[in-house]
This record gives sequence, C-alpha cells and structure tokens, in this order.
Amino acid sequence: MMNTFKKHIIALVLGTVAIPLSAQTLEGAYFMDGAFQRHYLNPALMPSRSYVAIPVLGNLNFGASSDLSYSDFIYPSDGDKLHTFLSDKVSAEDFSKRINDRNAVNMNFDLSLVSFGFFKWNGFNTFDVKLHSTTAVALPGDLFRFLKEGSSGETSYYDFHDVEASNNTYVEVALGHSHRIGEKWTVGAKLKGLVGAASASAHFDKLSLTMSEDVWHLQSHGVVDLSCAGVIVKNNEEGEVDGLDFDTDNLGVAGGGAGIDLGVTYTPVKNLVLSLAVTDLGFIQWNKNLRAITPEGEVVYDGFENIGSDDYIDENGEERNPFDDEVDRLGDELEALFTVKESDAPKKRTSWLSPRLSVGAEYQILNNKISFGVLSTTRFYNNNIHTSFMGSVTLKPLTLIQVGLNGTVSNLSNSFGAILVLGPLFVGAEVSAMRVTPEYIPLGNHLTANVNFGLSIPLGKDPKLKKKKAEYTELPIQ
Repeated sequence: MMNTFKKHIIALVLGTVAIPLSAQTLEGAYFMDGAFQRHYLNPALMPSRSYVAIPVLGNLNFGASSDLSYSDFIYPSDGDKLHTFLSDKVSAEDFSKRINDRNAVNMNFDLSLVSFGFFKWNGFNTFDVKLHSTTAVALPGDLFRFLKEGSSGETSYYDFHDVEASNNTYVEVALGHSHRIGEKWTVGAKLKGLVGAASASAHFDKLSLTMSEDVWHLQSHGVVDLSCAGVIVKNNEEGEVDGLDFDTDNLGVAGGGAGIDLGVTYTPVKNLVLSLAVTDLGFIQWNKNLRAITPEGEVVYDGFENIGSDDYIDENGEERNPFDDEVDRLGDELEALFTVKESDAPKKRTSWLSPRLSVGAEYQILNNKISFGVLSTTRFYNNNIHTSFMGSVTLKPLTLIQVGLNGTVSNLSNSFGAILVLGPLFVGAEVSAMRVTPEYIPLGNHLTANVNFGLSIPLGKDPKLKKKKAEYTELPIQ
C-alpha cells in the first residue's frame, strides 16, 4: 500500500515539474522602447509609438519558474541509460542536497483581449482588457525524502503539511497614464477593475508520517476552497465529493476586485535612466464559494495480523485470504483519511494578487542605438517569494527593429533570453536550459520557460521624440 502511495506522489511531482511554466510580458522588454506592452512591467515606461493590438494576438504569454527540475529526479548513468532518484545508484545524501525544505512552482498565463495606447496630455495613455491566471504550488522537502528514504533508522518522521496550491483566474480591465514632469521625471499609474472567473486553493494544515520498526502513524487534515459561478459539487451515497458539474444557466462572475500599478522613471544625467515600479497591488473578493475538507484523523499501522492463516470462504461464498483482508483494511483506512467531504463555505473570501517590485537602471550610448540595463525584480506569491536580477543589452538600429539579449539569476532558477521586435511583431523567450538528453529531458539546474508573442499595429511616433529629431536636424540660416 505504501508503494502505491509513493507512485501517486511521484506522478504528482513529475506532472508538476513537467508543466510548461511564466511571468507576464518578458522582463527583457523592460528596456525596449519598441515593445508596445512594456507598460505592463512599469506604467511609467512609454513605447516609442502609439499602437493598436490585434485582438487576442496582441500579447500572449505563458511559462513558469521553479526550483525543481527533471535533473533533480532523473540521473544519467553509463551509456545511454538513465536512473530515477529512487535507484540505489543514487545516494539518499546526494539527492537530499538537491531538494530544498520548501520547493516552489509558479505559473502564470496572460492573454490580451483588447489593448491600445496613444500619446496625449504630455504622456502616454493605455487601455487593456486581458485574461490573467496565476498558480503557485509549494511542495515540502520531506515529501521527496520520504519517497527516497522511506523508513530508515529506528524512527523516521516526515512532515508534509506544507503541501499547498492556489490559483486565481480573472479578467482585468485597466486604464493607464504615464506623465512627463520636466525633462527628468516620468510618473505612471494604472487603475484596474478585476472580474473574478475562478479561484481555488488547497492546503494541508496537518499531514505527517512517523515510521518506526513496530508502528506507523499517519495524520491528516486538509482544506480545499473553490470559487466559481455555476459549479455544483457531486456527492456519492456516503456524502463524499465524487466530482464537479457545471450549471450552464448560472455561469458568470464569481467575484470582483480592484488593483493598481505605480511607476516612476528618473534621468539624473544624460543617457542614464533609473526606474521603480510596484505592480499588481490588489485583491478579489469571491462570493461563489464552495469548501471541502478531509476529515481530521489518524491511521495507525502496527503490522498485519493472521499472516499465514488458511484461506476461508466468506458469507458470499467467495474464497478469501486473511493477508489480502489486512491489505484491504489498511487501504480503506488510508482512503478514508484522504476522503474529501463538502463543508460549510464562507459567504465571502478574499484572495490577493501577486505584487511585483521592480527596480531598474539603463544606460544608453550612440544616441540610444545601444543600451545596457540591469533589473531587480521581486514577486510575492501566496506561498513563496521569487527574486531575480537581470542584466541585458538592447540593440536599436531602428524604432521598429530591436533585439534584446539578457541573462537572469534568481532564487528559483537562472535563465537567459532573447527578444525580437520587428515592426508589428514581438516575440521572445527566456529559458533555463538548452542541453537535453537523447530523451529530450532538460538538464538545467532548475526550470524556467517563458514564451511571449504579440502582434500590434504601430501608429504615430512620440511627439517629443519627433520634436527632438527636428531640433537636431534643423540647420541655422546663414
């Protein structure tokens, strides 16, 4: 039964790590004035032209970051063979060094539905409607150590209570304005109305396993919250949650909220631009709520009884084995411990967005044909914090032809990226590994994969830039 328990956990872990993981618009676009959606990263940043995004195709972004990777669980060996971390060829000590006490997987997805921006009122104005989804998963290190080590020594204790997952999916309607103050300052703000589509969170406040030579103790208690209009919980005859159904007549809004982005840029000397932004400050209050719990309980296993007893005939006339009966009993007790039952849900519950703090500096040379930038980013997820530091170089031969290259180090994973702006097209990617095994398993230290694509129609240039160009090219009359 424990082997079956392990198989389910392994499938969960590998499935989680395999998810193609993201942030919003690529952070490498922060210093590219040819990228129309750079205001997503800092509302004070202006593109070089007005634009109208192609509906749905204006900005499509998906990806992720994690401090787990396949190379933590799959190990090369002699020849072309691979070993899993469970192999006796992989020591428990070596494997444990790779795993943190708390491991994170963060995922985001953005889809721009409507987006446009234009210059007016001594600044740049934006309007956006987009679908956004954020998922954060936390997995305790003891979960992986249990899979590898099992029962070792006189007593082994594993604490799994940090298992946690959450998701918020919502539609964002935003109005933004960046405003120039003199020649050195630009400030920006974006007000957001948030329409909640669905929210889910699951966590165990108690989940532990104590293993000794004589007895095993497994304790559990978990809570699952779901907010989604039109969802109906299906229960079986025992009152256990047996699935979900949808009432198509009652689909709609599950909650509402508000958010704000704030940003500023400062040019203390010519060609040097400093910037600061706080984005995704906000909340959603959910009112279509359901809750389910696993009953608080304990399974104590102190060995099988009646092992070696003769088979017998049960009341139904079927031949039974006492050992099989003990296995079934233990299986039933474990299943009961993780059975989910519907519970009273709060009428309203609040979830917070995942705020991001960005601090940047850019130095421009050759009349801003080339620029060098550094960007520090900290993102606050529900159950972990992702911090990163990026260095970039951007080539800007023309306003609508720009190339950016960057490298990032972070507390979750390291990556490098490339971005191309070619007229209306914006495309780029940031990845943590390019080397793979013959089975196409990535061998990077940790996992980052972030892909961004956008199509927008360029419109008029920044009037201030046109004015500067006219002043530069105008010759005095002799």
